[in-house]
Amino acid sequence: MEIFQFKSSSVSISGDYYQIAFNDDFDNIYRPYFLVQCDFEFPNKECYIECMNEKLIGHYLVNSIDIDDRAFTIRYGPSDKFVVRIEYKATNEEQNELVDAATVMFDKVNIINQIL
Repeated sequence: MEIFQFKSSSVSISGDYYQIAFNDDFDNIYRPYFLVQCDFEFPNKECYIECMNEKLIGHYLVNSIDIDDRAFTIRYGPSDKFVVRIEYKATNEEQNELVDAATVMFDKVNIINQIL
């Protein structure tokens, strides 16, 4: 399991395109980051995952998401090949946006100890 810690999270929704991103500085693309993009215009269920670790990048089926209080665990790839836990800071509003987006983006979302 890979574990990352970030200072912030963000959700972007534009039509059929959804993105959840985690970063330390959204104004600097060279800082560590992790993002998941889903495009619902096409029936393919794969999402694009990108981060500073090249071995984790690509188009994959997301098998499950666990969302705890300010922690996001994503399992993706064949047989959960990749498991990434992301700890982040977020306001209650940002956390609610992330939970709402995740429940639209992914088939299996587990909300654990959600305190808002």
